[in-house]
Amino acid sequence: MRVSISGAISVIFVVALMMLVDVPQAVRLVSVGASPALAFVFVVLAAGIALGYGLRWRILLGSRLTIMDGILSSLIGLGGNMLLPARGGDLLRVWYSHRKTSMPYTEIMSRLVVEKYVDFLTIFLIGILAAVVSSSLAVEDYMLAFSLTGFVLVLMISLMIIFFADRLLKVTHYIFAVVRLPAWGRDGVDRVVHDMKTKLRFSATVIPSLLTLGMWLSLYAGSYIVVAHMVGISLSYSEALVLLFAGALGLMVPAAPSGVGTFHASIVSAFLLLGRPPSEGLVLGTAVHFLFLVVYAVPALVIGGQKRLQCQLLGKK
Repeated sequence: MRVSISGAISVIFVVALMMLVDVPQAVRLVSVGASPALAFVFVVLAAGIALGYGLRWRILLGSRLTIMDGILSSLIGLGGNMLLPARGGDLLRVWYSHRKTSMPYTEIMSRLVVEKYVDFLTIFLIGILAAVVSSSLAVEDYMLAFSLTGFVLVLMISLMIIFFADRLLKVTHYIFAVVRLPAWGRDGVDRVVHDMKTKLRFSATVIPSLLTLGMWLSLYAGSYIVVAHMVGISLSYSEALVLLFAGALGLMVPAAPSGVGTFHASIVSAFLLLGRPPSEGLVLGTAVHFLFLVVYAVPALVIGGQKRLQCQLLGKK
């Protein structure tokens, strides 16, 4: 049911894009072609992003993963999110980390929630920076207010979990009792919240947060600029920050694998806010989506195939 709803959302956004964008102009932009040198630079940047995510995940798990396993888990998660709906790659990363560390699933899930907390903080920080440095944005005041509000709300939620975890758990216990959910589910929520209470503190999140922010401001922004040049679109650094913010918001909407439709619509919307042709947004969004799909999904499929083969061989023994 969830998959069908996600697919329907993507279809709606794709249809809306086709009605809004000048498709022939978009095709002409794609025909510009890309140089091998720019493609190589993009691959290097994408590899740096995977490495950064792997190191961050290793830090969040208390260095229980080796550096190589951290990188592999990052590729599995990034590739899985490209191939599976509703961020299914994150669940594959949880499963892989459990196999490699023997950590309880509840503990790993709590670290995943902490990771999303860091991501949300980073997204809204990027929005704040984009609104401050962009001179061509038509609604910078609204964007700044929205980003500041989101940043404060995320911080408030984390503080509520840190200081009022026991009261929140009493509420969840009441809900579990009313709905008559199984006790093991309630116990699992308890363990996740108690672990988050410790891991959401500043001392535990400062390094992952700085790593994420640095990665977005350098590697992610650089990759958008490189892809834009590959398809013959000029893109400044401040405009790249606006696109990063918009693209991240688009990926929050539950949709088909890798945000098909919603991601493209968010990039097109950002181009409209920047006062630029929506056809350029469609081309860039499609190019970014396709290149990240190739760079991350192919390694994830290779890793998954190797792990499945190893399991089959061990089963025969």
